[in-house]
Amino acid sequence: MKKPDTVTPEQVRDYLQKHPDFFKKNADIMNLVAPPERELGDGVIDFQHFMVKHLQKDSKGLQKRYDLLIDFCRENMSVQAQVHNAALRLIRTRGLEALLEVITLDLVSLFDVDVVRMAMESDVPVDTSYGEHNYSGFVFIPPGTVDAAIGANKNVLLVDDVEAKPFAGLESIFADCEGLVASCALLRLDLETVGKQVVLAFGVRYKERFHTGQGIELLHFLAQIVAFQLDAYLIDLSL
Repeated sequence: MKKPDTVTPEQVRDYLQKHPDFFKKNADIMNLVAPPERELGDGVIDFQHFMVKHLQKDSKGLQKRYDLLIDFCRENMSVQAQVHNAALRLIRTRGLEALLEVITLDLVSLFDVDVVRMAMESDVPVDTSYGEHNYSGFVFIPPGTVDAAIGANKNVLLVDDVEAKPFAGLESIFADCEGLVASCALLRLDLETVGKQVVLAFGVRYKERFHTGQGIELLHFLAQIVAFQLDAYLIDLSL
């Protein structure tokens, strides 16, 4: 196969002369073109050359930030759709059993996570061991665990790397599966009537699924819905 001939500078010049609007239609090419330096003599600096190079650098930086913004918006829209779908399923539940089924089964698939735990503080130790086929479910944790894990004045904790940033209560909240969780989100549930400290925990097996750069408003909204439903169903139970 014959190799294509190399384009010469004269051919490029000739093409541009015949197509004077080329750079107008392909403005992005200008970011790749090195601006000419002018010989001004006597140690005079060509500020025009410096400014053009600076503008090219700024343009590349703006493009990178624009791409990051687009990715962030897409991620946020995806989370928004997931939260809205989850909220509808939670609101439609009738009874504690149905609520726990949505939390431990539906939320796992909706948010594409490996485990969802509802962890409630209790003075009485309760055996809540889980088998390897289903780690999601309800678990009782020692008093003070929620504040120690999330923080006394915080409602949401996002951890991108559990191994590098372990938190208090990790082994209690993700009992029997803490080795599976590489990244997680902890949502405080405020049960006004029952007066119990509860955390809704999402865990995944790979790092950086949850991170501090994510918005927490939608997750806090989801936690409020779960808390409202759970509080209503636990009023008549002695937990």
